[in-house]
Amino acid sequence: MHYYSKETLEQMADEINRKNYPERLSKMIPFDHYDYMENVLKLDIEWKYLSPNMKILGLIFFEDGEFYVWPKGSYSKGDIPHKEFFKKGTVVINQAIIDKKDIEKERFVANHESMHWIKDIPFFLKIDNSILQICNKDSFSSTNWNDNMSAVDIVERQTNYLNAAVLMPRDVIIKEFFKAIRYTFIPVNPTELKKWMYGAINKIAKAYGVNFNVVKYRLQDLGIFEREERYNFKK
Repeated sequence: MHYYSKETLEQMADEINRKNYPERLSKMIPFDHYDYMENVLKLDIEWKYLSPNMKILGLIFFEDGEFYVWPKGSYSKGDIPHKEFFKKGTVVINQAIIDKKDIEKERFVANHESMHWIKDIPFFLKIDNSILQICNKDSFSSTNWNDNMSAVDIVERQTNYLNAAVLMPRDVIIKEFFKAIRYTFIPVNPTELKKWMYGAINKIAKAYGVNFNVVKYRLQDLGIFEREERYNFKK
């Protein structure tokens, strides 16, 4: 598999914004993920009940294939899934996310799948021998690196990193965070996250259309907050 460095992922994210939404490199503007997926990447998007317990949040097809979908988002006795065909380049989002009107999660999940399309097709088709990638809750829950990660775990962590970098460009989020907490300078070393900083994080989350933790982890990845890294992420 290809190990992307943090700096490479940052540069990839900046190039995506520079080519398609250049104003986002200077202002806090939500990323139009569906415009990017449909009009730039030419992906098809479908919304299906992928699991009755929301364990599966999204998936993407790298080749034509089939997947089981459920009749609704919660399980009742007698419910059974059925197979549906999806063509290459189809992103499927769990309809249950839409039902809950969780716009922040929908944005992060949908854009996560498009990041797989950008960087991971060779890995899944040639190395993992898979025509699709299924992204469950665990795909989004890991925010640290550790030495016990599988190749797929690493791919997912790198995908989350790229996704966050696209949604919240590095230079802008750093500038706006310190502006919001009224710092007149950017510290050289990581600082401790304090409760009084939560308002600034919430302000940024609202501006970008993501949730609090997405912003917090992004700032941790950028070295703004202290964080223990247990994986030797290549520089």
